[in-house]
Amino acid sequence: MILTRFILLASLFMLISCRKDAIDVNGEGLHIIIVAGQSNTHYGTGFDADFDSPHPRILQLGRHNGNQLKIIDAVEPLDHHTKISESIGFAMTFAKYYLETYLTETEKIIIIPAGHAGTGFSDNDWNKGDPLFDDLVDRYKHVKELRPGSHLAAILWHQGESDVKNLNYQESLDTFIYDLREELNATNAPLIMGGMNPYWVDQSPERIKLQSILKDTPNRIHRVGYADPSLPIIINKDSNQVNSIHYNAAGLRELGARYFLSYIELH
Repeated sequence: MILTRFILLASLFMLISCRKDAIDVNGEGLHIIIVAGQSNTHYGTGFDADFDSPHPRILQLGRHNGNQLKIIDAVEPLDHHTKISESIGFAMTFAKYYLETYLTETEKIIIIPAGHAGTGFSDNDWNKGDPLFDDLVDRYKHVKELRPGSHLAAILWHQGESDVKNLNYQESLDTFIYDLREELNATNAPLIMGGMNPYWVDQSPERIKLQSILKDTPNRIHRVGYADPSLPIIINKDSNQVNSIHYNAAGLRELGARYFLSYIELH
């Protein structure tokens, strides 16, 4: 893991040092980062107060504890549909790199957390018209109404575990991407998806097949990136057999850096 982090940080340093002009927003506008999918968006146990600290210019759209549809500080765990204490996702890592690379000293980010454990297309969760799909679209439009000058920076998607037996997964995934972009009125929005936990994937041919569908998506749809959990080396944890379907916090921080590398390569 140390070697992986060294390689990624070196790559990020080179990319950030050659960064493009800042992406400006108007007036009180925010840079919007959507993160959606299932539990690996936010179930990484192993919270670390140093690594996972909030940032004063990274906000979120609240959901729980009286914060429904309010713009509040982004504090781990983020306000996904499901959340567990002392857990994190990859969105904050991505957001911090995005802030460092693109934003001026006054601009801010808002994360729209929309992950829900155990969900998929075959369970009627993420297809157009399904509850989670519609909730995500409504929340995005709500932010745009509150801050009209806001800019959709990225859609971060991580899903697949619940759909390993879905024979129509590729069609469902591709339709989801087209439908979501259309509903957000953002047909060219960059969308990055991440691969499932490599150890868990390798235990089943069905999982391997679905992982290959995810990885190939950039070859099928424009402005899509793939955060590969197996390159430059495999993301592992101390005991892969324990809770094997999920990354831990360290793994999701690592994955967040790979999400950002994939994102910046689209620009």
